[in-house]
Amino acid sequence: MNKQPEITDATREAFITAFFRLAEIKSIHKITIKEITNLAGYNRTTFYRYFEDVFDLIEYAEDQIINRMLSLLLPQIQMSPVLDNHFFRLFLEQFYASKNRLSILLSDTNRAAFIKRLQQRLQASLNTPLNASAHNRVIMDIYFNGIFSAIVHQIQSPNEMNDEELLAIISGLFTKWYWPAINNKEDN
Repeated sequence: MNKQPEITDATREAFITAFFRLAEIKSIHKITIKEITNLAGYNRTTFYRYFEDVFDLIEYAEDQIINRMLSLLLPQIQMSPVLDNHFFRLFLEQFYASKNRLSILLSDTNRAAFIKRLQQRLQASLNTPLNASAHNRVIMDIYFNGIFSAIVHQIQSPNEMNDEELLAIISGLFTKWYWPAINNKEDN
């Protein structure tokens, strides 16, 4: 039996874990490869077998979370074009499953980059043209930034609002504002 893939995954995960531990105490843009390798217990040469630089590691970590989210949410979207509370509850559960890492990836300094990657991947997965109308791109940007800001607020201040209230905001914005705004451009 070949254990190489397991070793490779474990080594890569050690670097990612070290990065996120460091990100709890300092800005992600100030973390060095040396700090990551020291904490992970590997040398720089090993790091470079897996990642080109720290930004490559960040993108890989973002992709892990986005892939998990999309693998669960896309089948729901494909089964029903109506996004109901069940869909939004699954969406929120995915965020809580990666809460610690997401609180870092959605920090003020990285939030825009993460949201942009998620939007691009979601559009590609849904075969939505990336060159959709400027109107629809703006609407999507506002919606995504709004819900992610609400989720970050919930992660940082969990006692201010319960999950049901957050779900009501996210789904309400989608059904009462986002979806009608995307589909009825002429009416606006």
